[in-house]
Amino acid sequence: MCEATTGLTKGAVGGGNFFVMAESSAKALVAAEAAVAAIGLVPGAIVPFPGGIARSGSKIGGKYKGMIASANEAYAPTLRGVVRSELGADINAVLEVVIDGETNDAVAAAMKAGIKAVLELGPQRGAVRISAGNYGGKLGKFIYSLKDMLP
Repeated sequence: MCEATTGLTKGAVGGGNFFVMAESSAKALVAAEAAVAAIGLVPGAIVPFPGGIARSGSKIGGKYKGMIASANEAYAPTLRGVVRSELGADINAVLEVVIDGETNDAVAAAMKAGIKAVLELGPQRGAVRISAGNYGGKLGKFIYSLKDMLP
């Protein structure tokens, strides 16, 4: 029904993302929710997951044929010690904020707004670290370097 009645644009951009890493699930959630609220104020940008937040970061593909995406085990705290981890001992929760937008500029502005909101909380109330998924261009032609997204 929606596909038949809703317009389509080929200029939209999907795949902006960043990982919110914290000492606890509660702090990660506070930081991710602050980011989602800030992104909600950016015209032309959306966070497509329910509540704007995905769990443990994602990656392209997976173990089984046909999987489009799966958990990024290097950023899953519960798998630390079982697989190669990118997490320090102080990180016990990782949430991902994914951003889509009408334009490249909208996605970049949303990432900047979301990261700024996380940084303003500081590590005592929110995230200890921010990182991002690097999908090697598999999500599209735009690449958002975190250093360029800092406020």
